[in-house]
Formats: sequence, C-alpha cells, structure tokens
Amino acid sequence: MSQKLTKPRFTGARVTRMEDDRLLKGQGRYLDDIAVPGMLEMAFVRSNRAAAKLVSVNVDEARKYPGVVAVFTADNCPYVMNSKDYEVAQSVLAKDEVRFVGEPIVAIVAESRYIAEDAAELVAIQYESLPPVLSREDALNDTRRVHTHRPNVFSHWEKITDGFDEVFASAPHRAQASFVTHRQTGVSMETRGCAAMIDPTSGRLTVYVSHQSPHQFRTDLTKIMNLDEHQVRIVVPEVGGAFGIKAMFYGEYIVVTHAAKALGRPVKWVSDRTECLLADCHSRDNLHEVEVAFDDDGVILAVKDRVVGDTGAYPIFGFPGAVGEAGWATSFLTGPYKIPYVSITVDCVFSNKAPEGAYRGVGGPVGAQVQEGYVDLVARKLGKDPVEVRRVNLIQQADFPYSTATGNVYDPGSYAESLEEALRLIDYEGFRQKQAEARKDGRYLGIGIGVFVEPSAGVSSEAGSTPYESVTLRMEPSGKITAATGLGPSGQGHETTLAQLIADELSVDVKDIVVLHGDTDSAPFGGGTGGSRSATIGGGAALKAAKEMRGKLAKIAAHLLEASVEDIEFVDGQAQVAGVPSRGHAIAELAQIAYTDVSKLPDDMQPGLEVVSRYRPPMSVTHSNGAHIATVEVDIDTGLVKILDYVIVNDCGVLINPMLVEGQIHGGVAQGIGSTFLEELRYDDAGQLVTTSLQDYLLPSMTDVPNMRIAHIVTPSANDGGFKGMGEGSLIAGPPALANAVSDALEPFDVFVTEIPILPQHIVAWTQDKVAVEA
Repeated sequence: MSQKLTKPRFTGARVTRMEDDRLLKGQGRYLDDIAVPGMLEMAFVRSNRAAAKLVSVNVDEARKYPGVVAVFTADNCPYVMNSKDYEVAQSVLAKDEVRFVGEPIVAIVAESRYIAEDAAELVAIQYESLPPVLSREDALNDTRRVHTHRPNVFSHWEKITDGFDEVFASAPHRAQASFVTHRQTGVSMETRGCAAMIDPTSGRLTVYVSHQSPHQFRTDLTKIMNLDEHQVRIVVPEVGGAFGIKAMFYGEYIVVTHAAKALGRPVKWVSDRTECLLADCHSRDNLHEVEVAFDDDGVILAVKDRVVGDTGAYPIFGFPGAVGEAGWATSFLTGPYKIPYVSITVDCVFSNKAPEGAYRGVGGPVGAQVQEGYVDLVARKLGKDPVEVRRVNLIQQADFPYSTATGNVYDPGSYAESLEEALRLIDYEGFRQKQAEARKDGRYLGIGIGVFVEPSAGVSSEAGSTPYESVTLRMEPSGKITAATGLGPSGQGHETTLAQLIADELSVDVKDIVVLHGDTDSAPFGGGTGGSRSATIGGGAALKAAKEMRGKLAKIAAHLLEASVEDIEFVDGQAQVAGVPSRGHAIAELAQIAYTDVSKLPDDMQPGLEVVSRYRPPMSVTHSNGAHIATVEVDIDTGLVKILDYVIVNDCGVLINPMLVEGQIHGGVAQGIGSTFLEELRYDDAGQLVTTSLQDYLLPSMTDVPNMRIAHIVTPSANDGGFKGMGEGSLIAGPPALANAVSDALEPFDVFVTEIPILPQHIVAWTQDKVAVEA
C-alpha cells in the first residue's frame, strides 16, 4: 500500500518553538512547583571529609527538633546501588565509611525545607579521617585503596592495530604531548530533585523527577527498591536543562522514595547549588599522554594514547563516567583523519572525589582536544600551516564508508568540504595577514580550528541501552492529533520538531498537533534523551507513526471515494484522488467517520485512529560532522583572551528546524567557552571541593559569547528522514578551536596549549620575561 507524497511545509522550516509560549510566560511547571497537601521536604547531611571512617552518627537532637517528622540513616534506609561489573556497592546513605566530600549520610524529613536544614545542623557525626586518594599517581600506585577490597584501577583495556610497532618505529618524525582536562559539571539552570507520593486510592507510587529518561529512571528505581514497574508512575515535568547529568541515577532519589513509602506522605527534595556542585556527577578529569608519528609532508602515520581517567569514589550507577569518557575519546582518537595505526591503553581509577558521569559530549570534547591538539603539534614541529596538515590527512568523499583504526565505520559526511567552507567564511588568508601586522605592533592574534565527528543515535548512551524509540499517535475525532514520545526533552524543542514531521506526513497544520512526554503512564516505553538520539531515532519513530496513520486515513478515503489506495494523495488537509481536488475528504471528516460513523469504514478496518510505532534505525550509529574556526586576541599583560570571530560549518544531515539546530550550536559553543577559559571543579590537598558556588565555579556570561556565523551542509544519513544527531558537536569542536587559537597567538613565545581551562595566570606565566620571536 502506498500513497502519493506531499511536499513538506514544515520540515526544514524555521518554525517557532511551540513550547516557548508557556515557558516564556512563566507557565512552565518544574519539579519545585510540585506541591500537594501534606507534602514534607527533605534535606541531607553530607560528608565534610573526603575519606573517613564513620565512628558514630548521632541524630537524637535532630529527631527532637520541632517540625521534624523523620530522620533516615543507612540503618533505616538500607538500600545499595550495586555496580557488579566493578565489584563496588554504594549505600544511598553512607554506611561505615565516607569516600568523598558531599556524600549523603543522613536525611532529615520535616514540615519544611527550612526546618529540615535547621535540624541537619544538630546531627553530630564523629569521623576517623583516612588519607584521601586525590591524584592520578596515588590512585595508580594503590598508595591507599579507596575501596579496600579491590585495587583502585577498576577498568583497564588496551587496543593496538596490527603493524603499529613497525610503522611507529620507522616513522620519519615523532612528537609527544600530554593533554589534561580538568573536572567540570553540567550546571543546569534548574537544579536536580525529585518528589514521591503514594496514591491513597490505588496505592500506586508516583515519583516526580527532573530527569532525561523517564522509563530508564523507572527501571533503575524499581530494580534497586524491588518494586513492580506497573505499580510505579514516573512523571517528568519541565526540565530546566540537563546536559547528561540528569540522565544519571542518584541515591537521593531512593531516599526520597523510601521516605514517602515509609511515612505515607508526599516527600520532596530539591538540591541547592552547593549540593549540585558537590554531588551532581562530575566529568572531564582525564590525562592523555599522546605520541604521534608522521612524515615530512605532515601525513600522520600512527598515534599512541595512554589514558588515565579519574572516576571519583564510585562508578556512578548505570554509566561510570571515566569509562564512558575514555571509551568515547579513544574510540574517536583519529577523528576525521585517515590515520591507519593506533595504540591505546586506558586505566580508569577510583579517587576520593565526587563520582563522574555523563556531561554533554561525554568524551567527545576530550577526544577532540587530543585529536586537534596533535594535528596542530605536527604542524608546529614541521613548521607547516595547520590547515595544510589537516588537508593531507582528512577523510575525503571517495573514502566513505570509512573504517577507522579504532573500529568505527563512518557513513558519508563532508569533512574536507566543511573545513574549506569554514576557511572561506573566516577569510583565513586575510586573517594571517592581519595577524602578521598585529605582531609588529605587539598584539597577539591567533586562529584555531576544530574539525569534528559526532557519533549519534548509538544503541547505548547515558540515557540507557534502548536501540529504538517509540511514538504513539492518536487522531482525535476532530482531526486534531495527540502524539506521545518516549523521549525526555530538557529544552531542545522536541515538541516542535516532532510535530513538524508528523504535520508534513499527514498534511495538517503543525499547530493541530500536541506532543506529550515525560509520563510513564501515557508515554510509550522509550530510551529518553541522550547521545544525540532524539532527532535520529525519535524523529524516525514520529515519521513511522505518521506514515502508519496516513495509511489508515488513505484506506478510509479510498473506500469512500471508490478509488485505489495508491491513488490517494494528501493536499492541504484533504485526502483526495491524485490531481482531482473535487474528489476528496477533509482529514477531520475522515477522523470523525473513523470514530462515530463507523458503518462507512471498510469491513476489515477497526474503528478509531491510533497507532504505536517503534523505530530502530538501520545503522547502529550515524556520524555528523563539521568545522569550527575561532580567532582570538591574547593580552599577555592581563592574560585575558578576547574572541574576535567564530564561524561554524555544520553537517547534521537533513535539518528538521534550522533555528533549533542553530540554538543548539550557540549553546554548545557557550559551554565550550566555559570549558576552555573558565570552568574547573578544584579540590584542595585535603579533598575539599573549594568551588562550591557560582562565584568560584565560573560560567560564561552573555558578554563572553561572541556572535557566530553558521553555515550548513547537508549529507543525509541512511536513517528515515536522513537526520543525524547534532546535540553535542558544538561542544566537541569548540574547546580545541579556542585552545588552538591561543596556541597560535602565543607561538612567538613557543607556547603550545595542552591543558584546559586556560586561565589568565597561565598566560601571564607562559609569556612573562620572555621575548617574542617573529614567526
């Protein structure tokens, strides 16, 4: 059965986000807006030691405090999150020992958060301090074990391509650098939290949570608490930013749910900003010791990477960050370049810091920092232009599908074309002339390039391991459409993009569609949002559901019009015989017949218009790509860096909504600026986190983010719709482009940046008392 396609009206158009109307009017309902009669609030007492035995935990005075309803410790909340692969169990409330500052020990439940916070001050904890493991060296040496029953190295793997040793040994040139990225976190505008309550009539448990993956959350919660899934409803209200940190599962959710069950009253906890910085998952704590082999022309022959990833005290439940980051970064060690030989050694270690998990891009920004760093290093060593080194190494159109030395298969992209277009937009040669003139005046301008590959829609991501996505579609008797998706949006505009796809398939107005999500009682089982899977897999599910609905409508129309289904086309809200508008029925009329005038339906057709579709893409991973180029001016007296210009060429396949794609790019570049110049979670020698407020942990502000010029190239994927993911590419490419621009600016001082964030004091130290050498 087929019907004639209509010309898309909405797919590819800059449709204004439909969800913004309620959000901009302040009508969005977030977790902290959840308030029901009798609701209690929770506050946590957290460890102020990085490593210590718990000698005693006295909660007597806290329990007596007026307004306190209950106090929970590991004794009366004895749940454990097991990471069997790594032989470690984490108590949701610390038992016997604490392993990082910020680890929850006691939960106070009171009539208000204020009372709970006051009572928390009365908890008396006696510690017996232990020497914390804070450096990679101490962790690797097993100087002291974070978990006494097992070594600190909890994950080790090696990969080497056949012939690597011979090629590496015989290469004309080799160069070495150690790339370091420091700890960061997502810092979503809405902090983490959850609320739990028992339905007094049905006895079912409802949990509201700010999370990216409602069904994965339900699976984790019910597994740990030994609950029946059908007795648990998860509701995700509006989510004010997530960036991967809200795809993780945290022990606080268990404590809140346990308290609600034990007390028979609703309980809510919303973290404050200090709790977020202490205990939201961290990321990016990595060392890559890289050695690259190359020839006289800059052709890279082989790369060796020795990685140490610090995951903190525990492998966060479901997605141990260091393993994910090292895996991602080394899997894409060769990036968009044809490098036939690699040698990779990875060690992931425990330390007495907060657990690491997912943060936008996972290991992508780290891997790109390494990949674009060693390309510039080759150029520096040979005295060549970095562009020329890229040109001789980039994967070309004739190479697709391209199998990398690390085992990935790239579907077609536009790696070389994206770079050339970005060079044109930035006027590369013109900038080089300006740079030379500026240096004569003692001004240091630089240009940096970040060419990237972004894998998307992988079977497995921080959102879980669901290799498909689901959409239910119901055309109401009025002809309006209610869709529901298993995705978990956190500001990306899923309601608009899915509605655009559905509207085009059914020839209806995009405003006639409402897209629901975030409620496991009404949304179909799905993988949620993570790993740039929403458009590629979720969009495919929306298309598939809409096509099935279209088939039902066409069948009804063909029956009424005494025509063949194949001759039915959809035009301007009507199903009609192709080319004969006078022989047709409005979509709304067909919907009304399907529900209330069922005698007119074909004999073999059930009444109603509902479909449930699950889409599993033909490719397990598709790859978007692009190029970022930044120009900067570095003030060597103050150490400040000013971004002069920033261009992006992006290829994410077919664009559903260019405006939303560009919004994602703007946000990713802003986060990249934070990664490169500002953001670092710092621990002191005792393991105390000293960046516990946004006065210490600096984020980019509006004035730090430049205007950007964005161009698009479209290389469709093989997935339905031709979409590729793009949620992470801009944060993957931004930091290396900016760091390389600083390197380029400071080349006269023989500075080559290998560590981010780049702070003003670094630049002053690198350049003070040194005389610049003309290039």
